Formats: sequence, structure tokens, C-alpha cells
Amino acid sequence: MNKKELIRTISSELDPPMSQEKIALVLDKAVEITKRTLATGEPVKWSGFGSFVLKDVPPRLFYSTHLEKYTTSKGTKRITFVPSRIK
Repeated sequence: MNKKELIRTISSELDPPMSQEKIALVLDKAVEITKRTLATGEPVKWSGFGSFVLKDVPPRLFYSTHLEKYTTSKGTKRITFVPSRIK
């Protein structure tokens, strides 16, 4: 399901139906707020759906064929989704 299909489905299941433009605006704001919250390092938890958590990826040692020596990569952060246990 892509974003347009999700918006269309939400619109059709609401009673009374809401305009697809308003639903798209709400969905965009929810994603924007989620991004901002994750940028601060705080997890985002959606009850019954799951959590978005920022995890540290430690630096690792690898062989660079270009430099012909071992190099250490930079550590970084990655967003991870943990599904809810509620079924």
C-alpha cells in the first residue's frame, strides 16, 4: 500500500468522509513530527503498531582496496522499527 492508497482508504472508512487533502496534511504532519522527535534521540511509540527507535551503529574495521590498508568506518545512527507485541 502506498501513500495515495492509504489516504484513499482512510477517507472512505471515515463517517462522514473527510477530504483526501486534509488526511494527506495530517499524515504529512505526523511523519514530520516523528522525524523531529527521532532527531532528538527520543523513541516514537504508537500503541498497537510499534516503535521507531534510534540505534547506534558502532564503527567497524574494514579493508579498503583503494587505500590498500585497513580503515575504521565512522559510527552512525539508524532508525529501527520494533513491531508491537499486541495482536
